Order: sequence, then C-alpha cells, then structure tokens
Amino acid sequence: MRAMLRYLLLIGAVCLPGIATAQNTWPTRPVQFIVPLAAGGTADGTARVLAEKLSEVWGQRVYVENKAGGNTIPGTDAIAKAAPDGHTIGMGIIGSQAANPFLFPKLPYNVEKDFSPILLIATSPIFLIVHPSVPANNLPAFIAHAKANPEKLSYASTGHGSSLHLAAEQLIQRVGIKMQHIPYRGMGAAMVDFLSGTVQVAMDVSTMAQVRDGKLKALGVASDKRFIGAPNVPSFAEQGLADFEATTWLSLHAPAGLPADLQRRINADVNRVLAMPDVRARMLTMSYVANGGTPEQLTGFLAAERKKIGAIIQTAGIKVEQ
Repeated sequence: MRAMLRYLLLIGAVCLPGIATAQNTWPTRPVQFIVPLAAGGTADGTARVLAEKLSEVWGQRVYVENKAGGNTIPGTDAIAKAAPDGHTIGMGIIGSQAANPFLFPKLPYNVEKDFSPILLIATSPIFLIVHPSVPANNLPAFIAHAKANPEKLSYASTGHGSSLHLAAEQLIQRVGIKMQHIPYRGMGAAMVDFLSGTVQVAMDVSTMAQVRDGKLKALGVASDKRFIGAPNVPSFAEQGLADFEATTWLSLHAPAGLPADLQRRINADVNRVLAMPDVRARMLTMSYVANGGTPEQLTGFLAAERKKIGAIIQTAGIKVEQ
C-alpha cells in the first residue's frame, strides 16, 4: 500500500509541473477575437482597442475577425463551435446573446449552454440621432414631426432584434409614431445612407462621432440623466419622456468547456485592461463606459436582459422573415 502511495505521489510530481507549465505558457499562438458585426462600428472599435492591449498582456497577437451578416448568427456560431482552449474569444451584443433566441426558433447554438461567460465589457445609453434634413432640434419637435408625417421617416439599425432596432421600437410604441425600419449589416454599412439622408433616423451610439463633426444631430439620450461622454445632449427625461431607458452593451465570451482556471485568467487580464485609464478614455470617445466584473455577474446580467428584451419583442410584435 505504501509502495502504491509513493508511486501515485511520484506520478503527481511528474504530471503537475507539466500541467502548470501548459497553463502558464498560454497562449501558445495568436488569439482570434470574433466580432459578429461588420467593421466600422463601435463594437468593432472596442474589440480592436482590447485586442491591442491584450496582445501586449499575453505576448501573442490578438486579432479581430469580423464575421458579419445573418443577424450575428454566423459569427456567434463560430465562437460557440471553436475549440475551448482560450485561443478563440468573441463579442456578444444584445442581438446575438439576448434577442435572437426570441426571433429564431432554430439557432445553431444555445445561448445559455454553448458559451463560457467572461465579463461585461461595456455599456452605453442609446442616442436619438437624425439627419440635418429632419426639421427638429429636440425630442418633442421630432415626435411632432414624425406624427405629422407617418412612415415618411426611415430609421437604420444593425439588424432585426439589435439594440438599435429594439430602442427604436420602444420609442415608436411609447410615443405613438410610425417609421420605416431599414436593417443593415452594421452601422458602418449604414453610414453612407445616413449621411446622405437616404435614411434619416437612428437610435444609435456609433454615429455620435458624426454628431461631433456636425454632420448629424443628436436630439437626446434615452435615459433619465445626461451621458458623461456627451454632456451637451439632453436626456429624454428632461425633455418630457421620463422612465425611458434604452441601452446597448458588449459582452465577452469563449466557447463552452473552457477550463475554469483559463476562464479566470482571461477574466482577470481583460478586467486589468478595462481598468487602464487610456482604454477607458478611448472607449468613452465611442460613447461606451468600460464595465468589467466576474463571469457570474455576466450570467446574471444576461438572464435579466433576456427577460426584458423578450418582453419588448413580444409587445412590439417583431418578426424576422426567414
């Protein structure tokens, strides 16, 4: 018996250092960061900020791969189907992680079972942004114009069930207006039409850069308070529309089956990056507030978001043509 015990201890002494070495040397090759949207939007921009810093932290290149289209399903499926070895991580958004289960009865993945949660990257309130041709400079004037011209205004979104689509539907339902929905693969793709006035409205975040350049107008932010990153834009509440909050968020995931110690390692490193002052400042220019936290906190957050968003979709009667 003692001989067997000595043998087991010897085996453990040989194997454990090997396991520790494998963990300590991760990553052993470049890390793929999948974004299920087209390049050019704020989600893509945020991913590239993180990739730059994580490349330095991990000593391996972290490269962003955009897998756009299909209501974020192909890109999200690529995250779910990747090997759970830490060399593929991916971004989640409202559409991919919360809305799609209510819009598509046969997704190729299960949002609750096929991902290892890492953390909530960032959040942002959504802005009501219009083309200069819209004869309104505040929320009440916009509502009045839209009511006087039903379905003559069109609004851009990043797809059915996206945060931008849901925010616009919330506004439509709340104030009783009618607008036409024009979905795009991403706001980068919508930008040409928006700047030309082909579409006149967006409940958006990414086009705040064009607002600062004077090319578009921000009529309000969908919250009770002004946003720290755009203090000159009045809130919906101060313009007479209280208790109306529409936010967008970005989350980070790995494929299900990621070892717990590697999940903790990635979580700690991304939290470290999100705490960097220059990263927080760069994200604020994209109208995002860096978040962070634990995998457990992200799981709870997503459960609450799915409940809320499912109710919005049901009330608005949003359906996707398949």
